[in-house]
Amino acid sequence: MQQQRTYRRPKKSTVQLTSLLDLLFVMIFVSLLQQKPIAEAPKAKAPAKQEIAKTKTPILKTIPLEAQFYFYGTNSSPNIPQGKYLMQGSYDQKTGKLRLGGVGWLDRPKNYEMIPLSGVIGTSKKSFRGRIEFQTCKEFTLQRISNEGSTEISGQWKGSYICAQGATGLTLTIL
Repeated sequence: MQQQRTYRRPKKSTVQLTSLLDLLFVMIFVSLLQQKPIAEAPKAKAPAKQEIAKTKTPILKTIPLEAQFYFYGTNSSPNIPQGKYLMQGSYDQKTGKLRLGGVGWLDRPKNYEMIPLSGVIGTSKKSFRGRIEFQTCKEFTLQRISNEGSTEISGQWKGSYICAQGATGLTLTIL
């Protein structure tokens, strides 16, 4: 029977490790002593105070909105069912951009999906035109028929949009 030998690496002694750390410390210290001092940059003089005219400008902002999207058949597409859903979105007062997305059905016909509206409110706040960012859909055009509500664009908007099913009637009520 032969005896198996196991080989062990000799451990470095604590003295060797400490000596290496001491040497490293000395090298860093000497290197820092040999560096040239960095000259300080001259301090810049503060510019003289200028009077700033204060003007009041109206704050234009993006307004969060809620709306109801009600669709129905038209003379050219009478077989389209009726449906209604809630929408949420925002209106940018500066650019006139209005974006709305569906959040929940109130009356859903079979095989119909909610579609998002993205467009621009006209400067007179009487028209809303844009594109529908949904497959097989194109554009929409709405005219304002009433202006009741809490925002400058609240009220009922009536018109139509075009998707795969054909021209579809739309009444959008911005709350």
